[in-house]
Order: sequence, then C-alpha cells, then structure tokens
Amino acid sequence: MTTPPVVGDLRKSLADNGFVAIPALFSPAEVQEVADGLDGLFGRFGALPAVSTLDLGATDGEFGGDVPEILYPSLLASELRRTVVFRRSLALARQLLGPGTWFRFDHSIRKPPRCAYETVWHQDRVHKRSGLPERRLSMWIPTAPVGVEDGCMRYVPRSHLGGVLPHEEVAERRGALRTKGVDETTAVDCPLPLGGAVLHLFETVHSAHPNHGESTRTAWILQFTRPRAIVPVAAWAHRVVHEWHIRRWRRTDA
Repeated sequence: MTTPPVVGDLRKSLADNGFVAIPALFSPAEVQEVADGLDGLFGRFGALPAVSTLDLGATDGEFGGDVPEILYPSLLASELRRTVVFRRSLALARQLLGPGTWFRFDHSIRKPPRCAYETVWHQDRVHKRSGLPERRLSMWIPTAPVGVEDGCMRYVPRSHLGGVLPHEEVAERRGALRTKGVDETTAVDCPLPLGGAVLHLFETVHSAHPNHGESTRTAWILQFTRPRAIVPVAAWAHRVVHEWHIRRWRRTDA
C-alpha cells in the first residue's frame, strides 16, 4: 500500500530546498506497468524514429558507454499515458503547481550496469529558449530500487533560489551544459525504493551518479508546467513535430 503524501509538506520542501523525495508514491505493480512499456521501447531502440532517440554515451570522451535516451516515450507507447503512475503524477503536479498545470514533456534514460556515465550538474531552466515566465516540475521515477551505486539523483539544496546560474559547455557531449562552481559537499543524494520518486523545480541544480551497480537503471522523467501567461507556442510546436515523425514511423513500421 502507498501512503498519500501530504501536499502541504511537499510544497514546503520544494519551496525551501527545490526538491523532495517521496519513498512510496506508487505500488510495485503500478511501477511494473511503466517498466513493461519502457522495456518494450528500449528493446527496439534502434528501430525507433531518430527524432525520439539519443545516445548520451556516444562520445569519444572519458565517459564512453552506451546510454540510450528516449524522447516522448508516451507518444511512442500511448499506454504509458494510461498508467496509474502517469495519472497520479499529473494529479500531484496540479496540486503542487495549481490549476492550469499541464503535462509538457517526458523522456526516459537507461544507464546499463557498470556505466561510468555521470549526468553533470545542471539546471533544467538553462535550456529554456523562451522568455515566458512559468513554473515547471519534474518527477524522476525509477523502475527499480536505486541507490548511489545505481545512479540515483542528487541535488544542491536551495540552489533554485539564485535564478539561472553560470554554465559551461561539456567537452565531447553534444549540447550538454554544466553548472559552474558547484560545491558538492552540500549535495544531497536521493536513493529511492521501488515505488519512490523524486521531484524538483525548474531552477534546482541537480545531477545523477554513474551506475556502478550490476543492474540496469531506467528512469521515466515527467515534466509538468504552469505558465503565468499563455501556453508556450514553442512547446506545442515541438510536440507536433515529434508526433508527425512518429506517425510517419508507425506507417513504415507497420
């Protein structure tokens, strides 16, 4: 049985620290629904439309390895949007951000066993191109228990209070930006049991450990937004482009 989180406590933790871990948000059976859907996609990663796939580890740098990422998995496998995990996540996001909150984006990252690839420190907001003010909330949901050795998330408390911080490009990583001057002695690791999730705000500095464990680490990341003005046109355009490519892929894949 999962225990419903106290929304007021979650909201305060997000406001104070920029992140909050919830150890029991979903049941094992509910998470298994998501795991099955994602496993099906990763199982044919090479056959998915190119617009929806990235290999984060395909570099000549020290990180190496094969770290597949799927963009918009819920468009490729629509059953993911019908899972209890998705519905409960959306409901919680609306409780935390307020009315008008909508599902913006999802992706999934898989780190294989003994993978040295580390997700560098960054703020999600640094990648935002539009100047439209909005609030965003990300939910990081692993499909199995995850500890430090397995590549759990880590955060810098209160880093969301300083606005957009200076970032630098990361050699050998296409498009990656790393927050400058992070004091890792203040970082908080967020290991999670099966059924747990960790939430963070758009401005929170975060990263993820390498997976030095013996099991594959798969995470589904859902992003929700509440614009203060109109729904960002760029977000809808981005989604439409993905949907168009996916429809073409389905026709050729049939």
